[in-house]
Amino acid sequence: MTRKRKIIGGAGIVVVLAVLVLINVRSRERGVEVQVSTVERRDVTKVITASGEIQPKRKVDVSASAIGKVTRLAVHEGDHVKKGDFLLEIDAEPYESAVDQLTAAVRGARANVSMQQASLEKAESDFERALKLHDKGFMSDEEFRAATANHDMAKAGALAAQESLLQAEANLRKARHDLNQVRITAEMSGIITGLNVEAGESAIMGTLNNPGTILLTISDLSEIEAEVRVDETEVVLVKPGQKAVVRLDAHPDTTYAGVVTEVGNSAIRSQIGLGQESVDFKVKVAIQDSIPDVRPGLSASVDITVAEDHDVLAVPIQCLTVRDEERLERERRRGKKANEEAEADTAGTDDEGKKRDIEGVFVVEDGVAHFRPVRVGIAGQSHFVIESGLSEGQEVVSGPFKTINDLRDGERVKIKRERKRGA
Repeated sequence: MTRKRKIIGGAGIVVVLAVLVLINVRSRERGVEVQVSTVERRDVTKVITASGEIQPKRKVDVSASAIGKVTRLAVHEGDHVKKGDFLLEIDAEPYESAVDQLTAAVRGARANVSMQQASLEKAESDFERALKLHDKGFMSDEEFRAATANHDMAKAGALAAQESLLQAEANLRKARHDLNQVRITAEMSGIITGLNVEAGESAIMGTLNNPGTILLTISDLSEIEAEVRVDETEVVLVKPGQKAVVRLDAHPDTTYAGVVTEVGNSAIRSQIGLGQESVDFKVKVAIQDSIPDVRPGLSASVDITVAEDHDVLAVPIQCLTVRDEERLERERRRGKKANEEAEADTAGTDDEGKKRDIEGVFVVEDGVAHFRPVRVGIAGQSHFVIESGLSEGQEVVSGPFKTINDLRDGERVKIKRERKRGA
């Protein structure tokens, strides 16, 4: 009894599946419902979007060239300064003491030079007298050699004293230079956009690429640029001089015109996940419009126009699909109407004789969808440029996505027209 029920149940499932298949076949014979778009001429712009932050084109990070406690601080963050204005001062007492010590050392070195010069003059006089006496035979060779040695030693002593003086003077110049470094003035006009020190804190000497040694930052906010990171797959399309549109999170309802001024050559690598790494490149965009209440570091997004085509044939992006030749051949063998142009443009195989994928769209003619291979150009935000394969005014299937994916070459379709507003 149980076996009989299983057989009956299995037969019922087969019947249901057969009915569903029949309904699907009948439905497709009546036509698959699709949406269409018309091939028309339009302007297409390819845009690359990147994010980053805005920075002044010119800024100076002020670091200390001397070590010590900050004894005077004359500015606050946000202050306007002019070139040469006093900013801060570091404790000068150790450097003043060094100058005093080396000044005394220079005086001593000069006195030693004078003493050695006097000794040299006496040694030269003694040598000349000894030379005359030796020539006349009134001085022995041993005595003459001693006089010559004294003369040579006097010359060496005078030269050593002169070198010591030069060294002492060089040390004094360095000490005076170090003393001048305790008083820091503005290297350019601008606004104090960063202040990392307070009076009473200790300043350390600045080193390259060490943010911890920066005391303050002066920025020229008259020229602002957006510094963004562009993915490696898109940066090859970015060139200096290209136009851009800049948006700031601080001013979401306003856009600012810009132009690309610099494209980085060094990759910026960052980890985005386990074993995954992103590779970006720095791109700078000069902002040509004035930004109210601008502040360095504001978040920015930039749309860079990398290509433009005007008055060209275009179709919506969603119209484009891919078919492999084997699938197309199967559909044609089933008796579907083949398009002669598709057969001519399909270049059957690649160089190795393998089947290849073909980009194309479905053109609707007399209620039938025909697959047409196309060659596309640049892609805008919503449309592809069609370089070949279509003519102006043709209707192509634009949706739904699943329907386009399942659609067969030569299949009947029903066009679903959008109702106009107010109808």
